[in-house]
Amino acid sequence: MDSQNEPIVAQIFKLTNRLIFFEKKNIFQFKDVKLYPSEIHLILLIHQEQDTNATIMAEKLGVTKGAVSQTLSRLEKKGMLRKIKDPYNKNELTVEFTPLGQQAIQQYLQLMASVHLRYDQYLSTLT
Repeated sequence: MDSQNEPIVAQIFKLTNRLIFFEKKNIFQFKDVKLYPSEIHLILLIHQEQDTNATIMAEKLGVTKGAVSQTLSRLEKKGMLRKIKDPYNKNELTVEFTPLGQQAIQQYLQLMASVHLRYDQYLSTLT
C-alpha cells in the first residue's frame, strides 16, 4: 500500500467500524416503544414496498423468511403493524401499519432527514 494513502485508508476503516457498531446499538424509541435495527429495517422496507411478501422482504434484507416472520411478530406485539392472512391462500399474508406504526415511521423518517441534512451541511464545508 502507498504510505501516502495509509492514513486515509486507516480513517475509512475506523469510520466503517464505528458505523457498524453504531448501527447495532441504534435503538429508536417512539413513545414507549423501542425499535431495534432489524425492526427499523423491516418497517422501512414495508413503508417503501407496501405490497410485498415475506419471501421478497427476506431477499431484500438478506435474511431468512423465519427472521422476517419473527420480526413481524415482534412488531405486531409492539402495536406497530397488523398481519392480515389472505383468506384464499393460507401461506400468504400482508401487513399494514397501525396508526401508532404510521406515526413511528413518519417520526423516524423526519429524524433521518434531519440527520442527513446535518451531514450534508458538514460535508459541504469540506474541501
